[in-house]
Amino acid sequence: MESCAIYGLETQGRALCSQAGEEEIIRFFVGTLSPRAEGQIHQLDFSDETNQITRKIFKLKVGEVWQVQCSPWASNLLGLCYNEIRETSAKMKCGVWKVPNSDTSEIPHQQQELVLQWKFDDLHDPRFNENCQYIDWHPSKTGRVATIYSTQYFVWDVEGGEPKLISSSKSTSEMYMGKWNPHLDGNQLATVTTTAVSGVDMRSMKQSWSIPLAHKFQVRDVDFNPNKQYCMATCGDDCAIRFWDVRNHKEPLKDIKAHSHWVWRVRYNGFHDQLLLTAGSDSRVLLHCLPTISSEPKGHSILSDGEEEVNSPPLEEGILAKYEEHEDAVYAVEWSTGDPWIFASLSYDGRVVINRVPKSFKYKILL
Repeated sequence: MESCAIYGLETQGRALCSQAGEEEIIRFFVGTLSPRAEGQIHQLDFSDETNQITRKIFKLKVGEVWQVQCSPWASNLLGLCYNEIRETSAKMKCGVWKVPNSDTSEIPHQQQELVLQWKFDDLHDPRFNENCQYIDWHPSKTGRVATIYSTQYFVWDVEGGEPKLISSSKSTSEMYMGKWNPHLDGNQLATVTTTAVSGVDMRSMKQSWSIPLAHKFQVRDVDFNPNKQYCMATCGDDCAIRFWDVRNHKEPLKDIKAHSHWVWRVRYNGFHDQLLLTAGSDSRVLLHCLPTISSEPKGHSILSDGEEEVNSPPLEEGILAKYEEHEDAVYAVEWSTGDPWIFASLSYDGRVVINRVPKSFKYKILL
């Protein structure tokens, strides 16, 4: 297997994202999980040629960063879920910060501070006292962002500079996370409540579909296939990764049990959706190949005369590679938006590992 690049935080961590909207740089953002009043966001730039990581550290006046997500339409905006810790209480909140332009700043990188744009909790009624569970930028609508709380979710428009509430709704069950469906013109939001995953049509605010028992225990993540409409993947505390067609979801399309403990993340490759990453509490990151449920041709090609030729699939179904550089639970794994063959993972002890899809598999897909 090809060599990886490793970077270590000085504290624990579980928040990682790739810089969206940036195609020329392989860049990741990592948040620290520090109970101190001041945390950090580490900007990691990776050189594929030298296999080196270059860092910039930004101060953040919040302690525990539980989620970081880069805006797809403004690559210098970061949405954060964080735990605000006080002497007698702690509360999960969310907000948006701006990454300063370090090229023109006279302040050393280590002394720079992320610029606060908005704290969504400051915009709610003072009586609203729920914990924020997740923040998710809309994949296609500029300025649109969803904030998921324990029993309510809100959709905001921040394009004009000041957040405007577009819509909101309540849930009868406690929500764990939410994610936009990139298909259907971006009008559907999926929510997770313990073992269930449901889709809500944001135009009518009615439920479009629901899988009440997607997993036996807590569902930890949801990811929609970027190239195949109606299809998504889920993972959870039952050690399973499951694939669904939301039009007919009585049974999953596929059920994989490749991890020996909770599975925290599942991520489709944005270009080649037969490639899928999973990360779990067993300290492993797995690269899967699933051509039978992908949008890629399954060993078929159309000849010039219109006839169909059956070829052998470029890659066999199953696990392509196991990455075992971590020594603690892996809470996050993300594909690079700058290079579809590179990805990063983060374990609880603060270790960031940047890896690649093995070249032998890459060439089989491309050639």
